[in-house]
Amino acid sequence: MHDVLSSDREPIDVLRLHTDGQWLWYSDLAHYVERYHIALDEEFLQHARNRNFTPPQLSHADLLKIEETLFGTEKS
Repeated sequence: MHDVLSSDREPIDVLRLHTDGQWLWYSDLAHYVERYHIALDEEFLQHARNRNFTPPQLSHADLLKIEETLFGTEKS
């Protein structure tokens, strides 16, 4: 994956999807926040503060439910 804001499209990393069970964000988010000072949604920040910046442990069932919600797939 490449930095879409960089004029030379420098490589960043592989794009991954992250979640805490309530919010979803891509793995490149930290890069854009650090490099370009992109503002984060205040609700997202408050949610992170309320959790003491610690993500919950999601079970396999939780992840399957998220997958079904995002992609309309049903796993058993």
